[in-house]
Amino acid sequence: MALAVASPPETFPPYRPLVPVAVAFIAGILLREHTQLPSWGLWVVAGVAGATHLVLLRARATRAATVVLWVLVAAAGWLRLDLSPAHHPPPHRLARFVGTGAVLVKLRGRVASDPQVEALPPPPLSGGVPGGRGNVSRTRFDLRVSAAHCGGRWGSAWARVRVVVYAARPEIRYGDPVLVMGKIRRPSPASNPGALDGARLMRRRGIDLVMSAGLVRPWTEAAPGGFDALRPVYLARSRLRTVLRTALSDAPRPAGLLCALLLGDRTDLDDELEESFKRTGTMHVLAISGLHVGIVAWLVWHVAVVAGAGRRLSGLLVLASVVTYALMTGAPPSVVRAAVMTAAVVVAILAKRRPDLLQAAAAAALVLLVLRPLDLFNVGFQLSFAAVASIVCLCDDVRRVLIPAPAPVDRLLLAAEPSGARRLARRARSLVARALGLSVPAWLGVMPLGAYYFHIFSPITVLCNLVAVPLVAMLVLLGFAYMAVGSVWGAMGPVLAWPARALATSLTEVVAIADRVPLAWTYCQPPALGWVVGYYALGLVVVARKRLGLTGPRALMIWAAGVLVYLVAARAPAPPDALELTVLDVRHGSSAVLRYPNGATVVCDCGSYGQSDVGRWVATRALRSWGVQTIDLLAVSHADADHVNGIPSLLERFRVGRAVYSPVLVQSGTGRRLVALFDARGIPHQPVRGGDRIALGNGQVIDVLAPTAWTLRVRPDDQNENSLVLRAGHAGRRVLLPGDIQLAGTTVLMHAGADLTADVLVVPHHGCPLANSAAFARAVRPAYAICSNRADHLGAEAVRAYEAAGARVLATCWDGAVTVRLSEQGVEVVPFLRRAGATQAGLGK
Repeated sequence: MALAVASPPETFPPYRPLVPVAVAFIAGILLREHTQLPSWGLWVVAGVAGATHLVLLRARATRAATVVLWVLVAAAGWLRLDLSPAHHPPPHRLARFVGTGAVLVKLRGRVASDPQVEALPPPPLSGGVPGGRGNVSRTRFDLRVSAAHCGGRWGSAWARVRVVVYAARPEIRYGDPVLVMGKIRRPSPASNPGALDGARLMRRRGIDLVMSAGLVRPWTEAAPGGFDALRPVYLARSRLRTVLRTALSDAPRPAGLLCALLLGDRTDLDDELEESFKRTGTMHVLAISGLHVGIVAWLVWHVAVVAGAGRRLSGLLVLASVVTYALMTGAPPSVVRAAVMTAAVVVAILAKRRPDLLQAAAAAALVLLVLRPLDLFNVGFQLSFAAVASIVCLCDDVRRVLIPAPAPVDRLLLAAEPSGARRLARRARSLVARALGLSVPAWLGVMPLGAYYFHIFSPITVLCNLVAVPLVAMLVLLGFAYMAVGSVWGAMGPVLAWPARALATSLTEVVAIADRVPLAWTYCQPPALGWVVGYYALGLVVVARKRLGLTGPRALMIWAAGVLVYLVAARAPAPPDALELTVLDVRHGSSAVLRYPNGATVVCDCGSYGQSDVGRWVATRALRSWGVQTIDLLAVSHADADHVNGIPSLLERFRVGRAVYSPVLVQSGTGRRLVALFDARGIPHQPVRGGDRIALGNGQVIDVLAPTAWTLRVRPDDQNENSLVLRAGHAGRRVLLPGDIQLAGTTVLMHAGADLTADVLVVPHHGCPLANSAAFARAVRPAYAICSNRADHLGAEAVRAYEAAGARVLATCWDGAVTVRLSEQGVEVVPFLRRAGATQAGLGK
């Protein structure tokens, strides 16, 4: 009699139909956003695909029919984005009143978002600000407009407006009817290299217009607006925020941290602490995500079970609490993703089936994109789903690498091993492996996106998460307990507030220590989008290695080879083959960058009035887009804030070879603080004056024309008249950068006998009118004159004076950043954009 040998059961890949459906839907959205295909072509493709699908089904060609079905799903994604009001905003009455500039209007409507209040302390190096504003606050909210006062009368209007109020916090809440008055304008497009496109960003958020309001007050004559289901949720959020702030009123840092962790409100979060979270890669713990939603679900489930609720009722309570919490936090993509995944897991448990997290993530993506298709381009959406997909697909692989599966004999020995130190050590190692099995895949999943969007490479994230995530979990649990108990029973407030303060302080210390570890993080050159796509494509090869017939080591070698190719081939962009001057658009301010063919980079000033941290948001992004890692020379013309208040951010993000400045810089408090920053970072620095020459290597020099001995002697305390005046040249062409010299400075230069002629002139003092503008223009005789200023501060007289001297006048307020190339072939000017209305203002030929 033959013995029947039981063969191992055949394993099949899990059935996940929603994953390719979600991928196809995403592909349709991407095609609609980035291609110019006509809409009628979509219907033709959809019709042909539908007919082909039916024919293939009748012919029982199941696989081919499935592929055609995915084409139909992609067409549905295209159509969903095409029908989105945010993608094609309907015409609204306000559009015809808002041209290229800002107009003063009154609006009536209802607050359509939770007002966000931010404290705005004065920026570092803020000396010289006219009428220094000191500490103020900024309130931002969305307004659903119902009426507008334009053209001398009230009329109906429909638009969604982002309102910004630079004043004390107005007493408004979500859903309140309000009357606002201020200047309204269209969202601004990107006007600098590497900058965010504000117009596109606002469009994707459904914002039609932007208003800087000077008046916000309740509108008592408002008609009843009907029941708003979200209003009670936002009111509850406001109440809980007040409870947290009251309990920790003596500890603002922990209070701000708790509001961010529990409610997603970062308005009270310390800026320095937030930067530390970003640099260490732990910013995700501040974003309301799966961790927070999972804790809510866990708490409600166990409370319901203890209270005697059945399995089905407990599941329904979990679903209701998760949805309420998602709405209370503003429903960002990460929360919606976590809520849908939690709902899928709860439904699977109730149906007594094993949950599939990847299938749940695909369902969450579909739900989110059907509701808000433009969320696909949200950084939070991409980071959230990249992290979850990486954890689901790579978690087990990482754990097997850290703790290989023991052989059968080793299992028997381990089972017979008595309990003791070895067993405890083995359990601790297993616990660390499980934690790393979550942290490492999450980091691998978001690493390229972090480098692409934030220009940060942070390997410390893997280790920092091992400590930060458990602390956050305990802090969130304690915070929820306080909000549930302390808001009702006030006597328990101090009891729960003390451990909350201790945990919050511990978390901030952990992040601060990780931030100070050498080589824990570094600013990096952002990879091109093609490299990011290639990284994830190789990741898919690793995940699908069994289907492709690859062993684990071979798939890992392919992935490592791809990373090696990137490190070798993805070098920083080559330096220009000519001298390039780029005058950045910093509104009323100054920041110019010189890039030489030998690779040297010179930054002349970096500051602005009325725009926050241009060093971080403007100059850094431009320099990164050019592949600049080191600033060879930093030239500071003088100590006014609109020339220096962005420099601290540059010093944090770039290596600086040396710095030069006017001798009068140290005569102001701002200048002395700046020099102290140079000393603290070990940057060589020295004052220079007229007649000095600055060598940059390979025969490249910058001539210093001012300050002169006369202005230093007669006007020793005048920062403007003693500004640095620099002249750079290449291939017989010249650029003149005169800082903020005014009547005395320009007069002395014209009579000192120096050769002032230049092909390109950055107009003195931002283009403000001077009594001798015409004479200075004739002395310089520029082919191009560039003004760095706001449109309402630009002097028409100065513009006409330079145009009369034969110069083409460009202004950053109309042309965006202006790049000038000086080579043997001549002078080439490339404005970043040309806004409509520039010629109407007389700012160009």
